[in-house]
Amino acid sequence: MRKKVIVVGAGPGGLAIALRLLGQGHQVEIFEAADRAGGRMRGLVQGHYHFDTGPTILQMPQLYDDLFASAGLQRQDYLQFTRLDPYTRLKFWDGTQLDLTTDRKQLKQQLAQFRPDLPQALDRWLTEAERMNQAGYEPYLSQPARSLLGYARLDELAAVLSFRPWETLYQHFWRNFQDDRLVYALSYPAKYLGMHPTRSASVFSLIPYLEMVHGVWHPQGGFRALAQALAQAIQELGGKIHLRCPVQELTIQQGRATGIRLGSGERLCADAVVVNGDFAQAMQSLIPPAHRGKYTRAYFANRQFSCSTFMLYLGLDRCYDLPHHQIYLSEHVRRRHRPYVDDSALDPIDPPFYVCNPTPTDGSNAPPGHSTLYVLVPIPHTGYGVNWPDHQQSYRDFILDRLPELGFLNLADHITTEACHTAQTWQEDYSVYLGAVFNLSHTWLQMGPFRPPIRSRQLDRLYWVGGAVHPGSGLMTILESSKNAAKFVSQDLRGAA
Repeated sequence: MRKKVIVVGAGPGGLAIALRLLGQGHQVEIFEAADRAGGRMRGLVQGHYHFDTGPTILQMPQLYDDLFASAGLQRQDYLQFTRLDPYTRLKFWDGTQLDLTTDRKQLKQQLAQFRPDLPQALDRWLTEAERMNQAGYEPYLSQPARSLLGYARLDELAAVLSFRPWETLYQHFWRNFQDDRLVYALSYPAKYLGMHPTRSASVFSLIPYLEMVHGVWHPQGGFRALAQALAQAIQELGGKIHLRCPVQELTIQQGRATGIRLGSGERLCADAVVVNGDFAQAMQSLIPPAHRGKYTRAYFANRQFSCSTFMLYLGLDRCYDLPHHQIYLSEHVRRRHRPYVDDSALDPIDPPFYVCNPTPTDGSNAPPGHSTLYVLVPIPHTGYGVNWPDHQQSYRDFILDRLPELGFLNLADHITTEACHTAQTWQEDYSVYLGAVFNLSHTWLQMGPFRPPIRSRQLDRLYWVGGAVHPGSGLMTILESSKNAAKFVSQDLRGAA
């Protein structure tokens, strides 16, 4: 008899595990409070303009091919990817810039302009990063977290220690390059984790390496199309997605998750329940207090959470012939004290920011001759008390005045529609705890065995997917967590057969 699994939340992690479980022969139903699948990836429509609202960077396309293949499907039948090269332009505090590219020769030519020995330094780093990838990605990032003692395996320890895991991301890149521009250029993915390079673990140097080797891609139709492609595949395989169906709480009997109670009061039973929601928010709203274990309000109050983001979604009556991804790294990114290292205060002078300009790659998001822009600025989460009703308009104007740094001249004259998200928006409209969009920070004491587990230790047949559980925040790592969660669900349901 087929086992029934209920998935709470149709974010990327929930969609991914649903597809995998359907491929394993289970019966799957997803319950989503919003009117579209995708979670923060579901997108935003303003008239004739279509915006991605969450992820904009697609790494390691083979992960998506593997996801569809796990259900006997081909990703290309549902969605096309376009490779971006160069994939990111970085503009530095001193006016110089660097185009990150998978074209090794072109990249070295740029680095030689910075300093003659940097091309050779890049070769040395790539050799080290390849060894680190072989030793680290599969056993540490791709597999479920082990116990603390489980990481002390003698057959792995020598290789791991050779990569100096005690280094910060900044120390790792400084040891290799001794140029702050290149250090911060390669460290910028730390922001996917809501971390400053001087506080982020060096293991995350794998992210820029993987981008340099496998490239950065864009799903045609945007990431909202990726969400719809996954939803389509799920429904074609017999899975059900219930939209506008908020879950009120999980039902529990004798220490086991047995189903859900909807906002309407209806109760539904299942053999297993997977929660794809912001962990801190979902734990405190869906799980009765007696079954939360250590995950109390006090627990979350004593944890370090990532920054939030100030977002501008701009519809324009013109196009800019500029790169798909650009980042302005201001002088302030080099500061190593608060509030710059933890985004604990609003930066009203020289904040770093990111702009996605997707229309030259994908014209589906705007009418002909028009375009969209996605602007992201790291800001404090709601725990730091910024009064956004008082600051939103002035900060919007300030950021628009900064965009010429990346070549967007006279932009304000061409805005035909816009939307803005603040930390308050993420908290209230997307149910993100503290509006901390990158979830629990990835400090040493909040990684691996110290992160919430995929398989609940409080309740049998309850599983978590998303950025809070191992291996952490980011679309690539969330796909890994959903793969591991699917393994746990199938193991447990087989054992109960």
